[in-house]
Amino acid sequence: MLEDQYVFIGGVGRSGTSIVRKLLAANHTVAAFPFEYRFIIDPDGIVDYLTASTNNWSPYIADKRLKRLEKLLLGLGRKKKIPHFVGEIIRSSNVFRRYISADAYHGWELEEHFPNYFKHVETLLVELCEFQFSATWAGAESFKVNNIVKYSPPREVSDVYLIFSRFLLSLFHGLLEECGKKILVEDNTWNLLFVDPLSRLFPNSRFIHVYRDPRDVVCSYREQRWMPSDLSQSAVICRDLYLQILNNLSSMSDQKILSVSLEELVNNQKQTVLSLASFCGIDEVEPMLQFPLSNESIGRWKKELTKSELIELEPILKDITERLGYAW
Repeated sequence: MLEDQYVFIGGVGRSGTSIVRKLLAANHTVAAFPFEYRFIIDPDGIVDYLTASTNNWSPYIADKRLKRLEKLLLGLGRKKKIPHFVGEIIRSSNVFRRYISADAYHGWELEEHFPNYFKHVETLLVELCEFQFSATWAGAESFKVNNIVKYSPPREVSDVYLIFSRFLLSLFHGLLEECGKKILVEDNTWNLLFVDPLSRLFPNSRFIHVYRDPRDVVCSYREQRWMPSDLSQSAVICRDLYLQILNNLSSMSDQKILSVSLEELVNNQKQTVLSLASFCGIDEVEPMLQFPLSNESIGRWKKELTKSELIELEPILKDITERLGYAW
């Protein structure tokens, strides 16, 4: 398992991370997900659990925390038929999907992608829960018959990390072994907000920061259902994400992090691919050099943003835009 390599590609969203993932996956030694598996960095996921574990503990807090993690992991593994059916109706309607959320993580069925997914999850949950008992208390789930309290004792932070690291390395090793690959690349949205816990969970990991002109990012944000349509609000989120990611990466060694701009990748594909390949330990680069890239979305802000909109954005984005190397 120590020979497996893990490359986390991240950015602020809409910055080209999926393009880099697909480009790297053109190499025969690289495995990549066609979607974001979410359970490490999403709310109620592994990082959330770890963060809570470093702060306060009580039997009740631990019970709630463990149950939320269990619900997320099991829910991502297999979808229930009725919620999935309703979710399909919502997602297929332009009217419904605009105003109503489908079932959480609609379309995620991780058991189809990870070998023995539920077996690994069961092993993790058993390790985290020392024992369970039938009891109720004021904050127990409403109208629950025979409520069960899961007792997870206080642990050293290092011990909790070790439990989750074993789970993740075993889970991903099974995936790499099944497909005959040695490098896993992933681009979960905003994973670079969590470089410290990810580095501890995956000792043999590296991080690629893909960035793009913030004005282009904001233009793309406005079209996404998971972002505000308001220009200034999108710009504030973009700025704050960039600042937090750059702050996180500033403490990392050069051997662990590579920063690549989307513009650089498109306009100088050969040199950028060679840098990416060297960083990831990839020998055969020809398929990556042949990967099709387009410059159609580069500089889109020049066409889409009016002069008044640029004036509106200047106090929000100018500093971070220039810090990333783009002229305002």
